[in-house]
Amino acid sequence: MAADLLVSEIVEAYGAYYLNSGQNLKNIVKMLTQGSVTPSHMTPIKTNNDVYRMASFDIGPIVQPFKKSWTPTDPGEFHPQEIRKRRMKVDLDIWPDDIKSSWLGFLAGEDLSRKDWPLIRFLMENYLIPRIHQDMETMVYYDGVYKAPTGSTAGKPEESMDGLKLLLQKGVDDGSMKLLSIGALDKTTVFDQVETAIDEISEIYQGVEMLVCMAPIYARAYLRDKRAQGFYDIKSAREVNLGIDFSPSSVVPLPSMGTSTDMFITPKSNLIHVTDETMNKETFKVEESKRCVSVMTDWGEGVGFGINEVVWTNKTKTSTGE
Repeated sequence: MAADLLVSEIVEAYGAYYLNSGQNLKNIVKMLTQGSVTPSHMTPIKTNNDVYRMASFDIGPIVQPFKKSWTPTDPGEFHPQEIRKRRMKVDLDIWPDDIKSSWLGFLAGEDLSRKDWPLIRFLMENYLIPRIHQDMETMVYYDGVYKAPTGSTAGKPEESMDGLKLLLQKGVDDGSMKLLSIGALDKTTVFDQVETAIDEISEIYQGVEMLVCMAPIYARAYLRDKRAQGFYDIKSAREVNLGIDFSPSSVVPLPSMGTSTDMFITPKSNLIHVTDETMNKETFKVEESKRCVSVMTDWGEGVGFGINEVVWTNKTKTSTGE
């Protein structure tokens, strides 16, 4: 059943009628929304398959001192890894006539086809697309835990797919990811925690550019702590950057991590964002039934790691209660 557009406060304040007083889109102000940031730091993969499958190969030491007898060593082992792409959607029913006899009447149209009224395009471009990106960034990419939909009730954004937080926890619990000894991030010690974490990365990866991912609040604290060191020859705070001294790596603030005290480190090539080949969340289908306009879109998306063994994190193992 379609819900009404909530214009009651507009009607109460400005009256239940439309009077052209020169109002237009400039008179409708909006708060800032959180844009999509996390995928920009990931390696994009486009596929129409529901599951993107990969494999890694690991081989132990093979060099040995010579002797005439045949002494073969372990030939190695393949490890499977997959990222599951989940389907998600937006369903909205809109009654455009709700705004007709109100101050918002300039968004109405004279056409009998309500889907062609300016209101619909205004909502899609200015509010629906930004809201999709905000939902994904603040509730799905990191905190998401997939829950299969049931019944006729709309699911929550965070139930749309598994996010990085859950994947990190699984990797820590099964021992496939490397543990850092720095503990939970702390604003007063984050600079030292980052440098310690870099030192704990395998030496073979020290020359590789790594993403040191954390919540923006700790990235800002890192910058302030870096500024406070006093041995940088700088003219202003603008010259302090998120780079890590004596390392090609840098701190990456991810809004998707909220205020989490987690940190994880991995190369960009190992942090993967899987999407459909063609469909995307900014393309809408608009239908009209009598005087109700339905706006919909659906797409597939998933995040994950290519090789768990190339992920370092300060998360701790799930307590078993023993």
